[in-house]
Amino acid sequence: MTDPQKPLGYLLKTLDRLLEERFEEALERHRLSRRQWQLLNVLAAGEETLGQLDEAVAPFLNTAAGETSERYLEPLLSGGLVAEKAGVYRLTDAGRTELRTAREAVEGLRDATVKGLDDGEYERTLRALEAMIDNLSA
Repeated sequence: MTDPQKPLGYLLKTLDRLLEERFEEALERHRLSRRQWQLLNVLAAGEETLGQLDEAVAPFLNTAAGETSERYLEPLLSGGLVAEKAGVYRLTDAGRTELRTAREAVEGLRDATVKGLDDGEYERTLRALEAMIDNLSA
């Protein structure tokens, strides 16, 4: 007899935990956290305020505990990857270079994550999850 299928919540939490762990491993040599990686990607598209950055990564912040992007920006600022002027943040040349090299590690992780999936299965999974989110958000 086979084991019953695990509940959706269990699978999502397990996948999230594993993604966090593997992102940490993949970005370790770049001394970046997953949140910092996300912020660098947001800033690669253009300059942003703290509020805009918070909004961009809101699903990954513990906003109930008052967490903001600021704690993740500090090391990026002190490391010269991000610059701030009058409350507006932007990537520096060093930040663009670091982001470019870190992308290789992340692309490897993404490839490993979807290994064995049939063509279109990843996209169908995303659409199904988005539909469930929409259903529960209504």
